Amino acid sequence: MKHEKPQLTKISNIFIKSLLILLIILFIFNMFLIASLFNHARFESNPLGSAEILNQYIELNGSVPVLNDKGKKIASKNNLWIQIVDNNLKEIYEFNKPVDVITKYTPIDFVHAYKYDIKSSTVFICEKKFTKSKYSYFVGFPINVVTKYNIEYSPTKVKSFLTKNIVYLLAANIVIIICFSYFYFAKKIGNPLQNIIDNIDTLVKGNYSTVLKEKGLYKNIFRNLNTLSVTLLENIKEKELLDKLREEWISSIGHDMKTPLSSIKGFSEILMDKDYSFSKKEVKEYTTIIYEKSLYMESLINDLNFSYKLKNDCIVLNLEKTNIVEFTQNIINELLLNPEFILRQINFNSTSPSILLNIDTHLIKRAFFNFIINFLTYNDSSVRLSVDIIGSNDLIKVVIKDNGKGIQKEDIPYIFQRYYRGTNTTTNSKGSGLGMAIASDIIKLHKGYCNIESEISVGTTLTIYLKSHEVIL
Repeated sequence: MKHEKPQLTKISNIFIKSLLILLIILFIFNMFLIASLFNHARFESNPLGSAEILNQYIELNGSVPVLNDKGKKIASKNNLWIQIVDNNLKEIYEFNKPVDVITKYTPIDFVHAYKYDIKSSTVFICEKKFTKSKYSYFVGFPINVVTKYNIEYSPTKVKSFLTKNIVYLLAANIVIIICFSYFYFAKKIGNPLQNIIDNIDTLVKGNYSTVLKEKGLYKNIFRNLNTLSVTLLENIKEKELLDKLREEWISSIGHDMKTPLSSIKGFSEILMDKDYSFSKKEVKEYTTIIYEKSLYMESLINDLNFSYKLKNDCIVLNLEKTNIVEFTQNIINELLLNPEFILRQINFNSTSPSILLNIDTHLIKRAFFNFIINFLTYNDSSVRLSVDIIGSNDLIKVVIKDNGKGIQKEDIPYIFQRYYRGTNTTTNSKGSGLGMAIASDIIKLHKGYCNIESEISVGTTLTIYLKSHEVIL
C-alpha cells in the first residue's frame, strides 16, 4: 500500500489554488491596464431591434412620412422620440423630440448622432423604405433606460505604449506577485512555520507548557508538537521522581549495608580481643551472626549485579521444557518450609495438571520467589493467599492474589521500577528495592508481562502473562 503524505497534498493544493488566484489577479490587472490605452473606450450594447419596432408604424401622409397613431402610443408609452430626415439630412417629421435637438444635420453631425448621445438621449438611426423613396430616422431612448457604448481602438497606439512601457508593465506584475506571495503565503505557510520554529525553540529551552492551536495546514504537526510537549513534561516529572527514588534507594541500601557491616565489624573486634576469652558457644554465636550478615550483604550485591545485567540485556536464557504447574507447586512448598512462613497458607489451583512451558527454570523460580515473598512479607499472617494457573492455547496466566491491606493507588505505577519501596513497607523494609523489578524483567525476558491491581483494605492481584508461542499444553 502506498504511503500517503497528507501534508504534501495540502501544500500542493494551496500552491495550485494560490497560482490560480494569482493568474486571475494578473489577468484582471493587465486587462484594466490595456483598457486604459483606449481614449473614451466604451463597450457597445445596441438594442437596434427596439428602435426598428417603430418602422412598421411609419406611413406616408401624402409625400411626407409620419408615425401613425399606434406608433405614437408605443413611443409615448416607452418615452421614445422620433425624428425623420430627408436625403439632405433635414428634418421633415418629429414626434416627442426634445426642443434642443437640431433640425438640420451636417454629415459630421449625422455621424456624431449615430455614435454618441443627443441631449440626454441614446439615439439609434434606422431607415424606412417606401416604393419610390426612402428616409432615415432617429429614435431616441432615455439614457437611463438604454445606453450605447463604442470602442475606439488604435493598434499603433497599443504597440507604441507596450514598447515604451513594457518594463513598467513587467515591474507592476512583479510587484503584484511579490505582494501576493508575501501576504498570502506568509499567512498560509510562513506564519505557521514560524510558530513551529518558535515552539521547538521553547521546547529546547525546557518550557513544555506552550499549547499550539491545532488548525490549518499544519494541524497534524501542531498536534504532534503538543503531544511531544506533554510527553517531555511527563518524562521530566518521571525522571525527577526516579532521581528522588534512586537517592532514597541509595540511602536505604547504604543503611542496609552499614547495619550488617557494623555487626560484622563489632563481633570481629570482640573475637579479636586478646584480653577476653570466649566459650565455644559464644564463638559459634558470634561467627553465625557474622556469616548471616555476610550472606545478606552478598545478596544485596548479587541483586545489584543481576539487575544491571537484566537492564543491559546481558542475560542469556537457558530454556527447558517444564511443567509449570508442578514447578510452581514445588516453589510454594519450598517457601512454606521456611521457618518465617511455616504457619502461612497458600491455596494453589490449576486448570490442568500439566502445562508445558519453555522457560529458564532458574530465572523463573527467582521471579516467582520474589513475587510470592512480597505477598507474604508485606501482609499479616492472617491474610489468605492464592496462586492460580490458567492455561489455554493463547497464553498462560499465573495469578497471585491476597485479601490483605492493599497498595496505595499512587504506588501502583512504580511497583515494578527499580529502587522503589512502597509506602506500606515500614515494618518490613529490609529488601533491596530491586526484587519486584528483577522479577518483572525476568518475565519480560521470557516475552511475557505483568499486571497488578490493588485496592486498599480489599487486596492485591498480580497476573503474570506468558505469550502463547511459549506454551505447550
